[in-house]
Amino acid sequence: MTETEIRTIANEVLAATLGSSGYERVEVRHGYDHDGDPSLFVKAVFRPGAGLTDGGRLNRANAELRTRLLTGGEERFPYLNVEYPDDEVLVGDVEEP
Repeated sequence: MTETEIRTIANEVLAATLGSSGYERVEVRHGYDHDGDPSLFVKAVFRPGAGLTDGGRLNRANAELRTRLLTGGEERFPYLNVEYPDDEVLVGDVEEP
């Protein structure tokens, strides 16, 4: 799948599953997981003041994302991460490239 197709599907799924929790936008990065397998790193960015999202809702979003991508022919596993703008950034808490 193209990057645009992946981003579109991810945004559709996350907006539908996390929209009422304050979901704002998606960021997608291609890379390799801990075993060296090609993977997708999907970040759901939330609006300021959104608060924490229920873990069950995040799990459903991740499962739906995986299903939709597989249906579209994408075999790379999507690792879903969340970003809350209100979170305190700790020293040494740096996202890897």
